[in-house]
Amino acid sequence: MKAVTLDRYGQDLDALVWREVPNPQPGPFDVLIDVHAAGYNPFDAKLRKGYLKHFYPFTFPHVLGNDFAGVVVAKGPAVWGLEVGDRVYGMQQAMRWGSYAEQIAVDAANVRRMPSNLSFEAAASLPMVYETAWVGIVDLALIHPGELILVHAGAGGVGSATLQLARALGAHVAATCSTDAVDFVRELGASIVIDYKAKDFTRVLSNVDLVFDCVGGQTNLDSYKVIRKGGRMVVVLREDKLELEHTARLCAEHAVTRHEVAFDQRGDVLDHIRPMFEQNRLRPVVTKVLALKDAREAHRASDAGGARGKIVLKVR
Repeated sequence: MKAVTLDRYGQDLDALVWREVPNPQPGPFDVLIDVHAAGYNPFDAKLRKGYLKHFYPFTFPHVLGNDFAGVVVAKGPAVWGLEVGDRVYGMQQAMRWGSYAEQIAVDAANVRRMPSNLSFEAAASLPMVYETAWVGIVDLALIHPGELILVHAGAGGVGSATLQLARALGAHVAATCSTDAVDFVRELGASIVIDYKAKDFTRVLSNVDLVFDCVGGQTNLDSYKVIRKGGRMVVVLREDKLELEHTARLCAEHAVTRHEVAFDQRGDVLDHIRPMFEQNRLRPVVTKVLALKDAREAHRASDAGGARGKIVLKVR
């Protein structure tokens, strides 16, 4: 089959190579899927650059890609609940060969039938960002209807998913973004949109119940100024030295509970969001579709920063 492989860790995009590789062989708990679309995530770039190699030490060549949508073509003897011919979406384990390929073998526990009203490209954009958002604001922060949540980087993949999910669950949403994304973020459902290039969010907001932070650094530290006493903060996991130096003190001073959310595989989250998409309470935010062989361009666009929504690689 054709795939894009990572041949070494590195900043340069030449490490990504379009080539023929052996087809995957599914195990007893796996489903074999013809991949129709693969979602790109900034997590892919972190893996490519070797930032996470202590957690995910690859043997090269390695096929990147966690998010996928496609059709089940075979299943292991221990698999139930999924059938050959099902249109599915899900997330691959980081150490297994991923979705930048024409086929993928995946643990069936991480695969679900995709929303009936979505294209493969739309479905492939959802798993990682919505599993991150759900774990962060539902499981960890226990968001409630009527609360005010501030989402930093509301135009990005995780940010746009989080603000939509929070709105669908009855929260009021404020979001920060760049000047050119203000209308985009407002259309996604944020009732308060703050252009971080023009306004200081600490002068606009107060008594925020929950901050969901995809940015970090000084933005994270400033966020304590707007959280109410007893409020919560969810941080997309990173090792930011500035934050680590001050986090314990600021949490104590402001009586804030801080949670971290990281790469996680939660097939049950896909069950939760499927009807929300089918009822049009949530919508996919795919802003660019590229051919699989052009995966380098997805990485290049992401490395440049300022991306909106999700980039998806079309496989079939």
